[in-house]
Amino acid sequence: MEIREAIPADAGRIHDIAVTSWLDTYAEIYSERSKAHFVQEAYPQEEVVRAIRTAEEARGEYFYVGIIDEEIVGFIHAVDVEGTWEIIRLYVLPKYQQNGIGRRLIRELERQGAVPLEVYVEARNYKARQFLTSFGFEELSEMTEEVFGQVESVIRLRLRHVAS
Repeated sequence: MEIREAIPADAGRIHDIAVTSWLDTYAEIYSERSKAHFVQEAYPQEEVVRAIRTAEEARGEYFYVGIIDEEIVGFIHAVDVEGTWEIIRLYVLPKYQQNGIGRRLIRELERQGAVPLEVYVEARNYKARQFLTSFGFEELSEMTEEVFGQVESVIRLRLRHVAS
C-alpha cells in the first residue's frame, strides 16, 4: 500500500469513497431522508478540491490518500484546531476495511507531527468506535448535535500517547 498527499485530480475518487463508505456505515443509523441529504450535500467535488489545495498550501491541514494497485481506496483529512489535530474525514472503502489502511493513514498523520490527535464519531457508529479504541483512542466526552437533519449523540475521542 502507498500513502501520498491528495491532489486535486483525486477529488472525484475521494467523493465516491466518502459516499460509498458513509452509506455502508450509516445504513442502519440514519433515516432515508438523512441519507438522501448526505448524498446531495456531502463532499461536492469543488469542496474536496478546495480542501486538498488548502492542505497543499498550508501546514495547518493534512490530506492523504491510501492506494492499493494504483487505486485510491481510502483517505484521511485532518486540521489543526488551536494546537489539537482533528481528523475530520477518514474513510476506507468497505471491501478494503480491516486491512490496516485506516491505521496506516493515522500513522502518517502522527509521522508528520499531527499530535495530539482527536476525532468525533457518531455514538452508534460502533465499528468506527471499536477501530479507534483498538488503535489507542480514548473517549473524552459525548454531546448531541444535528447531523443531516437528524439529532445524534457524538463521541469525542483523543489518541492516547504512551511515553517512550
